[in-house]
Amino acid sequence: MKIFKLKYLLQAWWLFAILAAIALGPRVAYAAEVTMGSGGNLIFEPNEITIKAGESITFVNGELPPHNMVVADHPELSHADLAFMGGESFEVTFPESGDYEFQCDPHAGAGMKGVIHVE
Repeated sequence: MKIFKLKYLLQAWWLFAILAAIALGPRVAYAAEVTMGSGGNLIFEPNEITIKAGESITFVNGELPPHNMVVADHPELSHADLAFMGGESFEVTFPESGDYEFQCDPHAGAGMKGVIHVE
């Protein structure tokens, strides 16, 4: 009977340790999702967003590809490669506060632009 209780005590201990590690472990600072070509229009949706420094935005390819996301004066934050497939996505982390204007290079002339405010 003692071995039986010890077995369950050890299992409970490991379960607690795993749950504590998950709860207290590092977190991904995911802030928002932006759709490129939302609803079949040459727009970013939303085209203006506010996040905190260190948070990330996931850009998801919608309709009317190809799309990319180029941040003015910040090539290190830009994703210049074109996304051709619907649902294709990439994540960009904004480490410093400021206002970041961005656009889709192939569709900037059509007004596919936006701004990210980082606090």
